[in-house]
Amino acid sequence: MAHQMVKPYSWLLYLLAVLASFFAGLSYAGFIDAGKDQGLAAAAIVLGYGVIAAAIGLIVVLFVAWQAQRRTIVRLNIILALCIAAFAGYFYMTYLERQKAEAESQHETEQMID
Repeated sequence: MAHQMVKPYSWLLYLLAVLASFFAGLSYAGFIDAGKDQGLAAAAIVLGYGVIAAAIGLIVVLFVAWQAQRRTIVRLNIILALCIAAFAGYFYMTYLERQKAEAESQHETEQMID
C-alpha cells in the first residue's frame, strides 16, 4: 500500500486536500470572527488559521493515502474537488456582496455631498 503514496492520483489527493483544508480554515476563521477588531493583524490571523488547517489536512491525507485503496483515493479526489468548487463559489459570492455594499455606500455618500 505504501507504493500508492507516490502515484499521480495520490499527488492530486495531497494538492486537493491542502487546498480544501486551507479554504476550510479560512472559512472557520471567518465564521468565528477570528480577526475582528484586530486591525492590521486580522489578515495574518485568518491566514494563520488557513495554514494550520492545511498542514493538518496534509498530515491526515498522508495517512489516508498510505492505508486506502486506489478506488477510495480517486473518489476522495472527486469529493475534494467539489468541496474546493463550493468554497470558491462561496468566497466569490461574498466578494460580490461586499462590492455591492461598498458601491451602494459610496453612491449614498456622493448623494449626501451633492
